Formats: sequence, structure tokens, C-alpha cells
Amino acid sequence: MTPAHLSLASVPTPLVRAERLQRQLGCGPLWIKRDDLTGLELSGNKVRKLEFIAADALAAGCDTLVTEGTPQSNHCRATAAVCARLGLGCTLLLRPKAPAGPPLGNHLLDALFGAETREFSREEFAARREQIVAQVCDELRSAGRKPRWTPMGASEPLGCWGYMSAAAELNEQLRSAGVGECDVVVAVSSGATYAGLVLGRLLHGLGGLRVWAVPVSDDAAYHRESVSRLCEAVLAQFGLPVRFDAAELRFIDGFVGAGYAIPYAAAMDALGLLARLEGIVLDPVYTAKAFCALLDGIRRGALARERPAVFIHTGGIFSGFAWPEVVRDATG
Repeated sequence: MTPAHLSLASVPTPLVRAERLQRQLGCGPLWIKRDDLTGLELSGNKVRKLEFIAADALAAGCDTLVTEGTPQSNHCRATAAVCARLGLGCTLLLRPKAPAGPPLGNHLLDALFGAETREFSREEFAARREQIVAQVCDELRSAGRKPRWTPMGASEPLGCWGYMSAAAELNEQLRSAGVGECDVVVAVSSGATYAGLVLGRLLHGLGGLRVWAVPVSDDAAYHRESVSRLCEAVLAQFGLPVRFDAAELRFIDGFVGAGYAIPYAAAMDALGLLARLEGIVLDPVYTAKAFCALLDGIRRGALARERPAVFIHTGGIFSGFAWPEVVRDATG
């Protein structure tokens, strides 16, 4: 039933108890699923999805992956790393244009991995996205290449399989640790990670897992619609024997801040707290905001009280190097 995929990620990733943080917060059991340690140069949650995308590309005879994101996109950097590992070409469509000066963080690694980048203003890309993608792919074909397109975050039905499989992996680890019912918290932006967890929970009968998503771009209403569409597309494309109900999607809203990829003080405090107490580093764009939501829920008594809580750390450490002043402020 599971589509073909490549073995690129180092799995299972560790499930660790955050004991020092738990004692400071005075809460129940608190666990962290270290999906920042999937390997392939710390490619986080993205490599689980790209295992399926890359396998599909190779099976179709493609020799180039084309995708989109910001200059600090973890997904773009992970795609570039996958292409370098497999000997594929990589073309990244970036918006907005990168700041002047030497590349930093993920953008530096894009170049190091040999990716071709094409830059657009945010407004131009939003207005002409489909046309730009088609034009770039046509240009690559004219140059003798065979491109395979995947959208931001590999958030297409095939990409969702990465976290449908990860849901079963997490459940097995929780069972081994003696954990039954629990709340699982993860960041959501492009949607495939959360959609995969939701569908994996249904597919594998993991009723004890309550999966919460923390929007780090847009709001809960937007993500409820987009994740629902993605889940329905997976069911339609693969004929899965489960029923999806959008009413079962769970969101913890209010932690986007001023916008996507705009850090804020409370999230940086969360980043600093986890680093000081557990030696685990979050990123300013995704995981710091999601962990901030988890901490808020714990302090309000809504999480890690009646049931253990599990935070899925989806990676992104390299983007922190693009905001050194912001991350420095988290040192306390």
C-alpha cells in the first residue's frame, strides 16, 4: 500500500524525555520527538517527505527536482541536499529575493549543495506562480533536462506519506516507553507534515494520539481548509480505507506573531529555555513558535497535565544563522 520511497532519513529518530524542563514547569511527562535528527545534513521533517518525491522522480526518469520557497526555506535546502546525494539537478524558485550580501543560513547551503536558484519578488511570484513554474520547467526540458516539480514543503499527496509512516514510528516508540494516550504538538505551514500525521493516525488506528498543529503562517481557518484539501486529495489518489472528518483537525492558534518568518520575543524565550535546560536548539521560523504554544498550554494547564505531551521537533536549525541578533537575544 505504501508508495515506493528511498531510504534517505536516519530513522527511527530519538524520542527523548525533557526531564529538566518538565521539573521546571511542574507538569506531567514531556517528550520530544527529535525529527531534527533525520540526517542528510539535519534536513528535519523535509527529508521524510522527499524520500517519496525523489523515488517518484527517479522512477519517472527525471533528473532534476524543481521546488519553491523563501531564501531561508528548510525545504529548499533539504531538496538541494537530496539532489546532491542522488546526483540530480536542483532548481529553486525563491521569493522574495535574497537580501544583498553573502548568502547566510539555508541560502548558503543551497549554493554549497550546487542548486540553481532563481529569485522573484513576492508579488510577482504570487501573481504568476503557475506561469513561472511552467516556464522554468519548459526551459529545463529545452535544455535536455527532465524536471519533476514539487510544491513548497513537498506538500502534495505523495509527500504526506512521510508522516503517515512517521505516525506509526512514533506510536511504537510511545508504546515502548509505556505511553498510551498523549497530546502531540507540531508546527504547520505548508501542511503535509500535519496532514500525514492526521492520516497516519487514522490509517494505523492510533486513537490514543491527539495531534495538535500550531500555525506559523496564516491562521487556523486557513490551515483547516488547506489541510483538509490535502487529506482529501491523499484519500482520492491512493484509495485509503479510512474516513477523514475535517472537524477532527486540532489547532492551537495565535502564535504566528507578525507573520511568517518574523520572530518574536516569546518564541525566542521558548527557544532559549529549551536550549539552556535540554541542550536542544529550535529555529526562529517554525519550531520556536510551536514550542511557545506548547509552553503556553502547559502553563495554562491545558497540556501535559492529564496526558503526556509530545513535541515533534521538525528541524530548521540552519535558519537561525540568518538571524544572529534575534537568536542572540534568546541567550538570556
